[in-house]
Amino acid sequence: MAAARKTPSRTAVAPAAQNGAGARPRFDERRLAVVDAAAHVFAVRGYERTTIDDIVQATGLTRGGLYHYISGKKDLLVASHERYLRPLLETCEEIGARGDAPGEELRALVREMMRLHAAFPDHVAVFLNEWRSIHEEPEWAQLRRDRRAFERIVHRVLERGSAEGDFVVDDVRLTLLALMGMVNYSYQWLDPKGRVDVDDIADRFCDIFLLGIQSGRDGR
Repeated sequence: MAAARKTPSRTAVAPAAQNGAGARPRFDERRLAVVDAAAHVFAVRGYERTTIDDIVQATGLTRGGLYHYISGKKDLLVASHERYLRPLLETCEEIGARGDAPGEELRALVREMMRLHAAFPDHVAVFLNEWRSIHEEPEWAQLRRDRRAFERIVHRVLERGSAEGDFVVDDVRLTLLALMGMVNYSYQWLDPKGRVDVDDIADRFCDIFLLGIQSGRDGR
């Protein structure tokens, strides 16, 4: 069962700096802070129930100051998806290009997913639970492409492992969904400062999963 949602916390965001050298990096950094604060509110309250005033309160900005960084609430929902999905896809593409053995590649992919779940739990919650709030919007097309590109990486390693005799997989799509289901909802209980290291949790997940699909070879 998921833990009870807590009251959104406040994340102070500094006012925008005047134009000049270094202004753009500062703007980007502060916009990310706004996105992070909004993702937390979305994760706690839900996107539909969240108001701009909730985000103003969470960031400590004025309403005018908030609109310096965003065009609206939907902009923040898109950015929250991107905050998790872009680094996930980028790193997993690099892992997929290394040519590791299927078992090692699968472990590396799961470790990366778990690391990002630990780093961005609010964004993961939004990614998994709030996609329906945007799936009919034009911005969803790119997010959907990125989601599918990531799934294809995992699909390929499962398919390759099956073809090379490392895995016994009768239905690659079903196996992919089982793996994603096991990993994705770890954000509900994962504690980066807990007694078990995030990479260790990822490896234990892989041990459990690989025991079910390995052909008898050692996947580690």
